[in-house]
Amino acid sequence: MTRLNIAVEGRRIVVSDGEARWQPESGQILFDFGAADSARRAAPVARLAAAGAPEEHGDAQSADGWYRRGCDLETAAPEEAAEAYRRALALDASHADAHINLGRLVHESGDAEAARKHYTRALASRPGDATAAFNLGVALEDLGRLEEALAAYENALTLDPGNADAHYNASSVCERLAQPADALRHLKDYRLLTR
Repeated sequence: MTRLNIAVEGRRIVVSDGEARWQPESGQILFDFGAADSARRAAPVARLAAAGAPEEHGDAQSADGWYRRGCDLETAAPEEAAEAYRRALALDASHADAHINLGRLVHESGDAEAARKHYTRALASRPGDATAAFNLGVALEDLGRLEEALAAYENALTLDPGNADAHYNASSVCERLAQPADALRHLKDYRLLTR
């Protein structure tokens, strides 16, 4: 395992290492069951459902309505989900959840710099958001900005001391920065939290 990603999916937090997905609060593994293929086939239906049922999201023209629409579209139509998050941000540039989810989508598509900007904006709007702080660390690490990545992971740990994934990633960064004592401290904390 080299890096973990944390995302908000609807009302739950999901962690992924590129091969597996799970909910960190419960440790519950989330199985794919061929979801990628099913999602591709279901995308047209999901787009129609999201476009045709704005009343399910309250005021579909509100930032929250567009955000919830994006959440509904993520699995089946990530491009449309990203557009929904962009519409939410056009209406409310400080919508932290839309920044976090859009940041994750653009990061997964390979644009770590755009993701970094979204996570930074999410933290400006909601400084206590541990998910945004952690994801910022992942983006900064992908950009090779290791000192900043370590600071972001440590911020995530200040906000959520039980975040084992932040300890793991911080340990890896400390090792790369030739800080063996800090790397061992984070690794020890990671092991204590994942027993």
